[in-house]
Amino acid sequence: MNKTKSILLFLTLIFPVLIYLFLQGFGKNEFDIPVYYEGGITAPLGDCPQLTSNQPYQLNGADLQEILKGSESASQVAVYELGNKDNEQLRNNLYTFLEKYKDRSDINLISVKQLDDTIFSSSRYPSWKRFNLPDSDLMRLGKCILQLNLNAQMKADSGLVLVDENRRIRGYYDPYELKEIDRLNTELYILLSKQNSKQLNKDER
Repeated sequence: MNKTKSILLFLTLIFPVLIYLFLQGFGKNEFDIPVYYEGGITAPLGDCPQLTSNQPYQLNGADLQEILKGSESASQVAVYELGNKDNEQLRNNLYTFLEKYKDRSDINLISVKQLDDTIFSSSRYPSWKRFNLPDSDLMRLGKCILQLNLNAQMKADSGLVLVDENRRIRGYYDPYELKEIDRLNTELYILLSKQNSKQLNKDER
């Protein structure tokens, strides 16, 4: 009887370990977020230049520095906000996002508007960077760099873009929908957790 109990106890303890090892080896990680354009940009939007095919797409740092006048920071996670009509819902959702990450120095929210658009008043969020750009630069940033399909009025359907520390696009979001802000927060949490885990592993070596 005691032998039977011992066997059952052993199986009870070892079963979760076997499941974990199986999922690590063969299972799909449900807590991961996509990397966009891993096969490169095969069909550039509009008049954007043809990029090297079959190469994973990364935002061009030199282009960002040129357009944003040196304000783009490498090795930082960024959320780009552009192509959106300014209204109360947009502002409220952006403030919801900013309030959550106001104490993080490794995350930037970069809002980009046309020259005649109103830039929000001075903010208590130092990570919120805001720019007025000529149409040519805004179109270049939106279509050719962030791969947003801006229309002739410089508007987009999902004008929030998550970019990781390696300048890879990780998500597109509708800034007018609070559930999309929640999705952004969740995916950003996953991204930062993985980033922190990699840093810890690097420090331990």
